[in-house]
Amino acid sequence: MKKLVIALFVSLSMLPALASAELKIAVIDTNYIMAKSPEREAIGEILKKEFDGRKSQLEREFKKLEDDRTEFVNNARTMSESQRTKKERELKKRTSDFKLKEEAYKEDFQRRSQEEMRKVGQNLQQAVEKIAKQGGYNMLLNRRAVLYMGPSVKDVSEQVLQELAK
Repeated sequence: MKKLVIALFVSLSMLPALASAELKIAVIDTNYIMAKSPEREAIGEILKKEFDGRKSQLEREFKKLEDDRTEFVNNARTMSESQRTKKERELKKRTSDFKLKEEAYKEDFQRRSQEEMRKVGQNLQQAVEKIAKQGGYNMLLNRRAVLYMGPSVKDVSEQVLQELAK
């Protein structure tokens, strides 16, 4: 994506030099492409399979911790001071351990999501380059970076999506 934006700015800076040559420019809507991409659903399934077990385990641990905490609050008055202190420390330690596990889960999930999205980004880049070459375009711009485009500028987002689906 960054390469695409950099290429956009370099290309725009070269426009005056290319004014005498015929330019064929089109736009793509990367948000639309990413939302409709068939790979997006596949990534969701991959991540779900990979992380569902850990997520379920964390949910069970959280429920058990909450149940034990509720039981402690309800029974604290009947416990001796030493029992109460021991139980408080145990609950604090378990809460701390749970938070560490939860944070590790979130970090791992985020890392894997980014890995998979990088793959999608590479595939998107290849599809964009192929469509640009096939269509004889000098430039494909990201629609979000274009403040104005005339009616003659073609949006090739659907073609990119079709290429990604192959």
